[in-house]
Amino acid sequence: MMGRDLVQDLRFGARTLLRRPGFAALAVLILGLGIVGPSTVLTLVNQIFFQRPEHVAEPHRLVRVYRSWAPGQGGGSLGYADYLDLRDGAATLTGLAAYDPGGTVVTVAHGDASDQARAWYVSADYFHVLGVEAAVGRFFGPEENAAPGTHPVTVLSHGLWERAFASDPDVVGRTLRLNGHVFEIVGVAPEGFVGVSPVEGRPDLWVPIMMRGVLSPSSDTAWYQRLPNSRTNWLLAVGRLAPGVTFEAAQDNLHAVSDAIEYEGRPEGEGVLVSRQYLYRPSQADLLATLSWMLLAVVGIVLAIASSNVALLLLSRASTRRREMGIRTAMGAGGGRLARQLLAETLLLGVAGGALGVGLAYLTGDLAASLLPLPVAGDFRPDGRVLLATVTLVLLVTLAVGMAPALHAARTDVRSALQDIRGTTGRARGRYLLVAAQVAMSLVLVSGAVLFARSFQAARSQPLGFQTDGRLLVQVVLDNHGYDEDSGVRFIQEALDRIGSLPGVRSATTTRQVPFQGDWTTEFDPPPGARPNRGDVVHAGADAVATGYFETMGIPILRGRPLDGTDVAGAPLAVVINQKLAEDLWPGEDPLGRTLPRGEEQRFTVVGVVADAQYYELGEDPYPHLWVSVLQTYRPRVNFLVRADEERGGTLRAVQDAIHEVDPDVAFGWVGSLEQVMDDQLARYEVSAVLVGVFAALALILAAAGLYGVVSFLVARGTREIGVRMALGARPHRVAARVVGFALRLATLGVGVGLVGAWVLSGLTRSLLFGVGPGDPFAFGIASAVLVGTTVLAALVPARRATKVDPMQTIRME
Repeated sequence: MMGRDLVQDLRFGARTLLRRPGFAALAVLILGLGIVGPSTVLTLVNQIFFQRPEHVAEPHRLVRVYRSWAPGQGGGSLGYADYLDLRDGAATLTGLAAYDPGGTVVTVAHGDASDQARAWYVSADYFHVLGVEAAVGRFFGPEENAAPGTHPVTVLSHGLWERAFASDPDVVGRTLRLNGHVFEIVGVAPEGFVGVSPVEGRPDLWVPIMMRGVLSPSSDTAWYQRLPNSRTNWLLAVGRLAPGVTFEAAQDNLHAVSDAIEYEGRPEGEGVLVSRQYLYRPSQADLLATLSWMLLAVVGIVLAIASSNVALLLLSRASTRRREMGIRTAMGAGGGRLARQLLAETLLLGVAGGALGVGLAYLTGDLAASLLPLPVAGDFRPDGRVLLATVTLVLLVTLAVGMAPALHAARTDVRSALQDIRGTTGRARGRYLLVAAQVAMSLVLVSGAVLFARSFQAARSQPLGFQTDGRLLVQVVLDNHGYDEDSGVRFIQEALDRIGSLPGVRSATTTRQVPFQGDWTTEFDPPPGARPNRGDVVHAGADAVATGYFETMGIPILRGRPLDGTDVAGAPLAVVINQKLAEDLWPGEDPLGRTLPRGEEQRFTVVGVVADAQYYELGEDPYPHLWVSVLQTYRPRVNFLVRADEERGGTLRAVQDAIHEVDPDVAFGWVGSLEQVMDDQLARYEVSAVLVGVFAALALILAAAGLYGVVSFLVARGTREIGVRMALGARPHRVAARVVGFALRLATLGVGVGLVGAWVLSGLTRSLLFGVGPGDPFAFGIASAVLVGTTVLAALVPARRATKVDPMQTIRME
């Protein structure tokens, strides 16, 4: 019986809504716009935090182990020797695997074909700890990771297996050449397996850690040993809890193992950080979590505004159906039946609006993901969990927006409804409070949008100390391809000559360090007469560059000269320092001609001082830095840096072709531009500015619509009063001012409440801001002005309509 009544109510509700298609379409559109935000953000959160990595068994039992530099602080990589000690002492884990997600870019030769690929170095138990099973063949055995350079074997990714070997099931036992070295294929990983974290990139193949010295000879030759005062940290570690072992027990076990490690030169306070979060490093997880909570709050506010807007529509429509409800009540319909009927209509609107919102979320998911500050891999479309959450949300919204008109109908008085005697204050006040609430919530979003826009602008306009426009980058690691120091220097010089002759290239150089992409630092004893800047040593960033570096980067020379063609092997060792290092070592003195020691034998003469620039973090304080010539102090990791007239893909391609003219087998690492590097730095501020700005604009439109609806309703209901006032001599502009003044009173109430809410919530966004404080008065002032201006615009049309009321016609109608 109950089910039959519900079906009947739904059918009647559908017919009723179809008779008012404009009203129904508007309500569905508003609800759809309200639902698309939560559905999209839930999709992001679901993909970022709750998607299991493919083919990894029981990922909830995985733990991460990082280097820590203070209790509770960490996220750093481990050295290989540290990893071995932790692995051997981890009695609470079934295994502890290590891997290098950066790996190395290699040239893969198979038959007559060759390609570039990224190889990851992994421990022998890497696949076992993750619970991954091979699609073809096997994974590595313990003996294949026992001694450096002894077992040239590899496991292919499923993608490389398809591309290079056409998915040949007999691929095991075949060989390929990686940077000229023969490796035997022992297995193929399952399709879709790319590791644990969605932000660590996609490897094309895996090789044992012990083959690092073969594929990456530039790495420290003692990387697998522990030497006094030596730190080589490059590995990430992931372990699996033993059956029945709690996370807390594993944490205590690993802390105890780490505390027992002793060696000469171990930094004070260093230990390990154990984390349940296996997908991201701590800093990454904190950033994504903060961003997710902020976006959930934003879309929640937009949904609340959309819901109140639909509630206003339903209340306005209910007031026009009072006579209908009175007749139905007179014919015996109870209040409960009337309420159920209106809730059924609201449910139909909610389902249609939810379907529209989810449909839009399928289109907006990937777009929103592209704005994330980290390149998170995955399919950003609503799945079953998101759909279930959205359906639940739709039902709650339907109940919330339909309750007021349903209760209104349930309390219908037959006599007043049939005689069209209208009630006043209580229901009108409800509408006014809904509009004021919309204004308050809109102000929170608009002030947030202004705040994030100012933050993004401050980050984008931050003086870097160097230029980014038209600067192209192509990375090569020379000793991966058999180059020693002499042949490497010749390669650099010949490649620079070829690049410099390309059309549109204004200058070309090389650098080991790309700003914001790594921490290349050095320590040395202070020279005579200088003072250390950290403890008993001098600590500074260090880079090896070619001639023309400072010109290409646009870094001003303050004193002396840059590194040039005279700074070659056999010439006196030269160094250029930045202003910060000069002030640290020789405050108030001329640093030119001073010497900096390197080891016991080398002495570098300061030939130039350059302006300070930013290299490690956006907005950092000046940091001491020095540059030496790559022709004197050779480093095989080379980034060709090119200043071009126009940054076009064709120029970047031409630079790569010029390098391949020198050696066609050289593999390229990172290829792009300095502007792309800066875009990556700005991403965390851009995503907040763009997404909050979009939702704030949507909230502003909805709030304006709510204001317009209520003021229009007020004018329509007050036509008689307006006519009488005009008949008694009220001028049109006074009537219009009265209407606009009413709207402004609602807006003032909303702005006052909204300012308090914005001030309280702004403190939660501190970590997402740059260069502005969360309580920025300018943002609050602009937001208030925007809301007041929007209120005036929304009230103008109803106010103008009020001035057109004909007083004589109004009186005759009465």
